[in-house]
Amino acid sequence: MAIKNNRMEKNYYMVRAMGSTDAELNVFIDNSVVAVGWSDINFSNYNIEKSDELVNAVRESYYAAKGLWQPTISKKLNEVRRFHEIKKGDYIVIPYGSAIRLAKAEETKKYDVSSKGLDLSNQREVTYLGSSKAISRDFLSEELQRRLRVRGSTVSNLYEFKDEIEELFNDKDNYSWSNKFIKKEMEQKEKLKVKLINNIVIGKTNLKAGGLGLEQLVQELLECEGYSAKILPKTSFKGTADADILGFKPDPFQDINVLVQVKHHIGYTDDWGLKQLAAIKNLPEYGDHTFVLVTSANIQEKTRKIADDLQIITKDGNELADWIIDNIHKLNSDTRKKLGICSIPQILD
Repeated sequence: MAIKNNRMEKNYYMVRAMGSTDAELNVFIDNSVVAVGWSDINFSNYNIEKSDELVNAVRESYYAAKGLWQPTISKKLNEVRRFHEIKKGDYIVIPYGSAIRLAKAEETKKYDVSSKGLDLSNQREVTYLGSSKAISRDFLSEELQRRLRVRGSTVSNLYEFKDEIEELFNDKDNYSWSNKFIKKEMEQKEKLKVKLINNIVIGKTNLKAGGLGLEQLVQELLECEGYSAKILPKTSFKGTADADILGFKPDPFQDINVLVQVKHHIGYTDDWGLKQLAAIKNLPEYGDHTFVLVTSANIQEKTRKIADDLQIITKDGNELADWIIDNIHKLNSDTRKKLGICSIPQILD
């Protein structure tokens, strides 16, 4: 970890265009900036010595309501502080579809009202390396790839990957792809995502029917992420309490236990799955478990709010499709066939 307040030491960050849409990425690339939201607050009104004042202003404006999950608030406020304290010369990694862009932070902070509609008004000028070059994530270490896939994170400290990032900055030409290629690949990925989740939703796959097939898919996805996972018998819990999959991953410092509720739904998934998991959370023997709701459907904002309050992670159909694509080469070949995913490489025009 970099020494706090040592303004001479270079730091290494990931800054994500949160939705990673074309419009958001264009704000980054076309304007030579990286940007975050909280657009009701002008970060540039606060100098580096007033980071605490900025954090308090964001807290009051965005997170003052009662009942919000405090760990989530702390995480978001840490991202505010982290972005505000980026200094000239820091190295920044920007997720860019299946690739990354590299940038070096410049001095100027900006507040761009025209980007408020995308919630990207708070900006830092950067110099992008290579005017039209991106780097495939395949060239990154598995640990760095995994870090960049973490959902819900806008600004992350990547200091532990400093040696790898330095190598990328110093030898970028050996890894570079053209932006045109990356954009075409992103377009193909979006088409794949839409068709993939639609086929899962309407049952146009060879997965087992009745929801079991989706449970088996989620079990395999957990195994791709290094978990030992098993589908639980329907008699595992009493009353409203229910979970479909138990996952376990050994860790040198703390073992990770996950209970997952899987819903094969069309349209929207309501809060019933959250209630089933919450009933398990109340049992003392599951106090060290992480709880996850995975659905093939959409999740409304009010349901996500309930999930945040209950400290339950959610993955909707779009996020499920991302999860499948991120692990597509790790999935069993039979699973890929059941999903209708062809293994023949495609040439992009």
